[in-house]
Amino acid sequence: MNFYMEIAKLRAARRLWAHLITKLFQPKNPKSCLLRTHSQTSGWSLTEQDPYNNVIRTTIEAMAAVFGGTQSLHTNSFDEALGLPTVTSARIARNTQIILQEETGIPHIVDPWGGSYMMENLTDDIYEAALNVINEIEELGGMAQAVGDGIPKLRIEECAARRQARIDSGNEVIVGVNHYRLAKEEPLDVLAIDNTSVREGQIQKIKDVRAKRDERKATECLEALEEAARGSGNLLEHAVNCSRARCTVGEISSAMESVFGRHLAVDRLVSGAYRNEFGDSDEISTALK
Repeated sequence: MNFYMEIAKLRAARRLWAHLITKLFQPKNPKSCLLRTHSQTSGWSLTEQDPYNNVIRTTIEAMAAVFGGTQSLHTNSFDEALGLPTVTSARIARNTQIILQEETGIPHIVDPWGGSYMMENLTDDIYEAALNVINEIEELGGMAQAVGDGIPKLRIEECAARRQARIDSGNEVIVGVNHYRLAKEEPLDVLAIDNTSVREGQIQKIKDVRAKRDERKATECLEALEEAARGSGNLLEHAVNCSRARCTVGEISSAMESVFGRHLAVDRLVSGAYRNEFGDSDEISTALK
């Protein structure tokens, strides 16, 4: 995680939103130009090794979100890499937010990094880079076309491969994982879930919903949704009507799938990104051989 980069991302995103909304829609209400964001601290950055380090990681990530001006925040529990949060870990995650809100004074200042040469320059760089990506996607025919061509998936995989190579090579430090490792890991209590019991309980809930609902109304709503999918109806409106008639998510999805089919991801493999980022080494050469 780059603390400054995370702050600049939110600042650049607000500028992008305001500029694009103004350019494309000329809104009558200036509030339409306000980007409202929800932020969640990373689960990917949390480690199974030396897991109490995750408390610090989450705190720093939460600070970046608040400094960046997020309107809503979720903090992950430190044991997420091990299992679902316990009561204790969930309380620590919640209190991280409360302490930032009540004890630090950080939320009292709007854009406290405004005017910093470093932060303004970084925000400009991200703004320009993001705008280039948006323009590229538009030239390809829009985001739906790009998803169909597998471009976002390919870019994400390439970025992930490069990041993992930096970690595996030790060029990027992960405390407790590839640097400063504990000689012996202490056991940690985790929340145990009976998956079979949960699954059976969820199945029974669905059966109960179907048994108690107005089946005729549910069927009519699903048929209306399918008909809207065949034409130019408001799918969201019909999906809401289906939900009010107690149709399940699976039934709603199936109604639209009968018209649109199911999305199949395009398989385009990333080649060379990991090796280029890792650099020349005996380890890579051995693996290739």
